[in-house]
Amino acid sequence: MSDEAKKAEILVMKAAGELRKAASLDKKRYAELSGVADYLESIIHETELGYGQPLYPDAPAAASATMSADEIKKMIKPFKVRLSR
Repeated sequence: MSDEAKKAEILVMKAAGELRKAASLDKKRYAELSGVADYLESIIHETELGYGQPLYPDAPAAASATMSADEIKKMIKPFKVRLSR
């Protein structure tokens, strides 16, 4: 493993540690912050353990290009926020 990769791993682990400290201080966002820290640590452990193919590979990018503009608008419609008082 190169020195650059080792430095990156150290920085990611430090960031995960800082997130865990912040999670212990902020009880309202504890689950969210600790979840992000777990995710960062899992990235490092996954590369260290050398897992093969991911269980759920990313969907191909071409699949989203086959949708029409009307279908996309229908999917977005429930998420529009009404900004009024």
